Amino acid sequence: MKKLATLLGLLLTLGFSGGAHAVVLTHTVLGTDNLYNTAWAGNPFPGAINTPGATDAQAVQSGGSAFDFAAFASVLGIATGSVVDAGATATDADGLGGLFRGLPVYSLIGIWSSTDTAITAIGSAFFVGTSATLIVPTSTSAYLFLAENDGIFSDNSGQYNIRLTTVSVPEPVTLSLLGAGLLGFGIVGRRRRTA
Repeated sequence: MKKLATLLGLLLTLGFSGGAHAVVLTHTVLGTDNLYNTAWAGNPFPGAINTPGATDAQAVQSGGSAFDFAAFASVLGIATGSVVDAGATATDADGLGGLFRGLPVYSLIGIWSSTDTAITAIGSAFFVGTSATLIVPTSTSAYLFLAENDGIFSDNSGQYNIRLTTVSVPEPVTLSLLGAGLLGFGIVGRRRRTA
């Protein structure tokens, strides 16, 4: 039994240390960042293009370049800070009660894109808020654009500070090793029961 436990420990270590290593990134979203400020294909809100006071949302960066999340399974996001909307109300990344464009108003929202300099949407925009686990889409490239969910940006100030931690995808070889180890447990357990 002790050998079996050692084997399982080794296989689990191999199984979950394979693949891409976790990366921690930080990103800032200004209160003026707008996902819909440009005319990207499929933009469901063409009336939000070139909104006065708004700035274009940018892809999450690493070392001055947009970070491609495609090699990872998911991303854990934690957001702090606040944005002042309507000239007086400070909100955290969860926003206020009520929806705007289908998501919580004044909240932190995001969209996946297959390109890094402009949005080429993979799916629809989604709520991020103060804490979220974002599933990386299956795509050759996956860039994350984040913004504040608002309609009038000229009276906004402040920012959300986001810490993003990637979660690795185990390599197929290490998953095979893990599977073999679990199969070994089943065989040993069965032998003990029949003995």
